[in-house]
Amino acid sequence: AVVSTQSTGARERERERARKMSAQRRVQALVEGGIKLLALDFDMTVCSIHTRGLFMGTEEDLASLLHRDMVELIKAASPRIQIAVTTFSRQTELIGRVVGRSAPNTIVRGDFHCETKNQSIVREGKQTHIHSVLEELAKSGQRLKPDQVLLVDDQETNVFHAVENGSYGLVFHSVNCLSALDRPFPPAKPSYLNCVCHPIN
Repeated sequence: AVVSTQSTGARERERERARKMSAQRRVQALVEGGIKLLALDFDMTVCSIHTRGLFMGTEEDLASLLHRDMVELIKAASPRIQIAVTTFSRQTELIGRVVGRSAPNTIVRGDFHCETKNQSIVREGKQTHIHSVLEELAKSGQRLKPDQVLLVDDQETNVFHAVENGSYGLVFHSVNCLSALDRPFPPAKPSYLNCVCHPIN
């Protein structure tokens, strides 16, 4: 029993090292590809369940439901890429505290629409969320362009609208989809599902 427990512990440590190495490699690819804002959906993307904006558990309970691979990606990215959570949930304070454990400067935008001064964008999906974040960053001198943004979202329509507005998008169905970031970014010939989508020029 002791040997079995030690073996299990060793395997878990090896998996954790593999997650960290993969996350660091993926972040390096994003940095080299010019991505400066990583916009992440929360339900069914960062989080393994759909809370429907009605999560009743504790902060610890919610933290335990985050995908480990996403947590490692956030940790690896946060010193080099701005992290934002773009969600339809109104539980923004709770989400901010949970994701903020891995990236203290995380910006959270919630609800179905956010205030933005940009009237030229397609106001569908997560576009008002993303542009609200861009406007906040601009106030501190960080003026980012749409093609410096990558949205990761489990809803294809949200990714489509991001691409339509000039950003990159990754449709997330499982943590295996993150393997799309193992290749140089952006990929030369992206497919739509489970892969990085190029902005529409």
